[in-house]
Amino acid sequence: MNSEIIALWLVTLLPIVISPGPANILYAASGSAFGVRGTVPFWLATNLTSIFQTLAVGFGLDFLLTAYPQSVNVIKHVGILFLLYLAVKFFRMSNSLAEAFKPLTFRDGVIVEILNAKYLLVPTIMFSQFYTPVAGSYGQIFLLTFALVSLTLTTSMMWIVGGKSLALLVAKKDSQRMQGLFFGSLLCVTAVWLFFS
Repeated sequence: MNSEIIALWLVTLLPIVISPGPANILYAASGSAFGVRGTVPFWLATNLTSIFQTLAVGFGLDFLLTAYPQSVNVIKHVGILFLLYLAVKFFRMSNSLAEAFKPLTFRDGVIVEILNAKYLLVPTIMFSQFYTPVAGSYGQIFLLTFALVSLTLTTSMMWIVGGKSLALLVAKKDSQRMQGLFFGSLLCVTAVWLFFS
């Protein structure tokens, strides 16, 4: 990957991965209540589960594109439209913080990640924009999966370490508006860039 594609990849996925969502709010609440050590089992479970989800999306998309090569442009444009939809959602962003009563377990992490619709969209967007189907392109799927998991491990740990401070920050209305405008604008710019590239 060249530096322009890496920058575009980061600008596309970072706002979605780091933004408040079910898992990130749970990381912050758990990190605040139980510290990093108490949250590690939940953190590991969500991220290990995301590896399998990302690979499933990647190989599924590879199968689709191999079977129907003409679908590449359709998938790319649907991905761009979805980025614009997410941008609108960011512009309307509002979240509430739920209290955690006991440390979240590894099992809780697996369940949360399997049911986390927000996360399933991330590899779908990533592969629709950054995967180039060619014969023997499984290496691309593994590379993109590794990159995404590295990004989610890092950003989720930021939520855990930031704990209560981040959770309270995203709960404030003014902060939510600023985040929504910032992330929404980033996604709009990215969608336009992807459309013309």
